[in-house]
Amino acid sequence: MKTFSKLVTSLLLLVLSISVCAPSNAQDEKNAQKSFAVAMFPAANACKLWMCLEKYKPEEKISVSLINQKGQVMFWEALPKKSGKQKGFRQQFDMSQLGDGNYTFRISNGTQTEQITFKLSTPTLEEQLPTRLISMN
Repeated sequence: MKTFSKLVTSLLLLVLSISVCAPSNAQDEKNAQKSFAVAMFPAANACKLWMCLEKYKPEEKISVSLINQKGQVMFWEALPKKSGKQKGFRQQFDMSQLGDGNYTFRISNGTQTEQITFKLSTPTLEEQLPTRLISMN
């Protein structure tokens, strides 16, 4: 009876371990269809923005462009096809010279295009007057 329970327990553990590993295979198949993945986030400095890109197909050429709300291209760069063994690329963008408005980063390899839209706005200082003024003689 102990042998049977050990067999059933080990069989259940085997089935559980296979089912836990299965979702990662589905994720790998999804990534195989994509050429790249991109993430953008603000830097510690409020005027700067980080872009991190990972190439799944290093042989493909990827272009990065920044477009303002009028459709004008403010920045354009073609990333190299291969950069050694590195599959990743990261760059920090300085937004301090750009005016307020909506901007879009467009990252494309010709077949896959990712767009990340964000808004730049400068906070205004509003003078707040006290509701009551107290003066002492």
